[in-house]
Amino acid sequence: MKPFVSLRRETLGRLLVCLTRALLGALLSGASLFGGYAPFAVGLVGAAGPGWEGLSALAGVLLGALALLDFGHALRTAACCVLLFTANNAFCELKAYQKPVFLPALTAGLTLTVEAVYALRSGSAAEGAYCLAAAATAALAAHCCRLVFASADARRERPGACLVLLLGVLSALSAAQLRNGIAPGRIASALTVLFFAFDRDGAAALSAALCVGLAMDFTVPDGTFTHAAAYGFCAFTTGLLHRGSRVRAALVFSLATALFALPLGVEKGLVLLYEGLAGTLLFLLLPTRALRAAHREAPTPLALREAGLRERLTEAAAALRELYESVSRTRPEPEENPAVVFDRAAEAVCRDCTLRSLCWEKEYGRTYNALNDATGALLKNGRGRGEDFPSYFADRCIRFPSFLSAVNAELHAFLLRREYRARLDASHERAAEQYARFSELLDGTAERRAAETGAAPALLPYRVGMSLRPKEGESVSGDCGSTFETGAGELCLLLSDGMGSGEEARRESALAVRLIERFLRAGIAARPALSTLNSALNLRAELSDSFTTVDLLTLSLKNGEGEVYKYGAAPSYVKRGRRVHRVSCSCLPAGLAEDMAPPETTRVRLESGSFFVMVTDGVADSTDDGWLRSLLESWEGENPQQLVSAILADSYEHKGTRDDAGVLALYLPDGGEPEAPREV
Repeated sequence: MKPFVSLRRETLGRLLVCLTRALLGALLSGASLFGGYAPFAVGLVGAAGPGWEGLSALAGVLLGALALLDFGHALRTAACCVLLFTANNAFCELKAYQKPVFLPALTAGLTLTVEAVYALRSGSAAEGAYCLAAAATAALAAHCCRLVFASADARRERPGACLVLLLGVLSALSAAQLRNGIAPGRIASALTVLFFAFDRDGAAALSAALCVGLAMDFTVPDGTFTHAAAYGFCAFTTGLLHRGSRVRAALVFSLATALFALPLGVEKGLVLLYEGLAGTLLFLLLPTRALRAAHREAPTPLALREAGLRERLTEAAAALRELYESVSRTRPEPEENPAVVFDRAAEAVCRDCTLRSLCWEKEYGRTYNALNDATGALLKNGRGRGEDFPSYFADRCIRFPSFLSAVNAELHAFLLRREYRARLDASHERAAEQYARFSELLDGTAERRAAETGAAPALLPYRVGMSLRPKEGESVSGDCGSTFETGAGELCLLLSDGMGSGEEARRESALAVRLIERFLRAGIAARPALSTLNSALNLRAELSDSFTTVDLLTLSLKNGEGEVYKYGAAPSYVKRGRRVHRVSCSCLPAGLAEDMAPPETTRVRLESGSFFVMVTDGVADSTDDGWLRSLLESWEGENPQQLVSAILADSYEHKGTRDDAGVLALYLPDGGEPEAPREV
């Protein structure tokens, strides 16, 4: 019985959706813009897609167009919609169909295909402009309807899509007029504008009011923008003066409407005034619960802080997930074949035996079978005995005791290697699983409500220069760098040198830079982030012999205080005037340092007018950097990119191009605006 009830509910749900599409299509057919076009109806058919839902929308639009439009425009609208429905069914299986830009482009293209014929035949420039405007509106309507049909979440995340669909409904309702030219659609429009002016901030309310007004004006293109100007004026005035009072908002909106209507003349002014007053009355009659529910959907400062925290937690979870996948992709070598025991024993015992050619060439098949038969017993017992080997082999071998002793020695070493490999694989899997579990934990935490204090304001201006030069003969550099700001008001400079050169080294250094940046952007402190990276690279190094240097500066943009973190990196330099201070380290690169070993850390304070320079060992190291310190001491410029270029040029003379070279420079000027962060 339950499956039948469930199937019945599903069928009724689909029927209800199809009926809704049909009714909405019939209604939007009456939204006649630009002198007869129905772009909202065309966009609805495009967004409804293939299948029964698309067919229902098409049927509704066809019936509505025949009932509400003149025959010529109804025929053109029907042609556009039929082409769109056919194209949806033809292209729905393509991957490109799922891309956001495909449907709007398809809708605009097919609309132009049909309408351009009539526009060209008329020969009117205005008709051509209306044709282009209708195609653009249809594309926008298709995109927005698709978002609205997707899910409730899409409506909350993109309220503009709901507004566009609302404009279509209001335009359709404005086509029907009561006595003296008053239209229910324009009364609903006035109510919508007043609602936005009361519930939203000034910019959002004014934007919505102008859109609603333009929709009303385009319904009858008489060359004026009366409703756009009126609604914009009323929304701006109401938003400025209502002060949270519903009655005050209604009063201000009514007075603003009256003031705007006075110069328009008796007929047009009275219609605008009556429609505005009717919308105001409906606003006062709205239940308070409805206003509160709509107000809760507006983003609050607390909601924005919670969204910021969720975003940072999600970034941290993504970094750990990528770390887990990186470790998981590095597979250990295949398990060692037990035959290596006999190979090594034979190499030691049988090398100078007189029967070597007989056993290992003429009778190789029998020798192979004998050793293969003994393998199971050797692995089971952990030690070989004479009876484990067939008699024809043991009796023929003139050095059998020595051979058996060598086999047992190699078997013991083989079993130790197998046990070590098993433990290593288990540790590898446990570590990888820890990253995966921690990533899942952060993903879950990101979904819970939380609050976060605001970030410190970025006060210090700065400029950044960076350049990477590949080793001679390579097309890409194995060095990688990045500069970025975190949500905590810190500027981060990061430079990494992968082992070796070329593409493989670039992948290692880029992975390290990408993961560290994700950790820091997510709000994780630099020391635990780098220690975690070092631990992960240790696992990779055991299986793939990969490691990388890390050179990181985290600088507070509030007071210029910072810390330099290094894993095996070349020295960095702080320049203030003609004084140059070197910051060096003696630890190993990440992946070679001990597991969870912290990076070497040095505190620095940068003042206005100072430089901070990072280099890789392809530029200079602690044993050969006299020329670089002399260059920095004599440098009098203020452009960090020019300083980077000068350093690379001089390094060519002192170090050549035998290795990748990277330079990253920061300058804190005495004033001005900060340069946008660069990412490489």
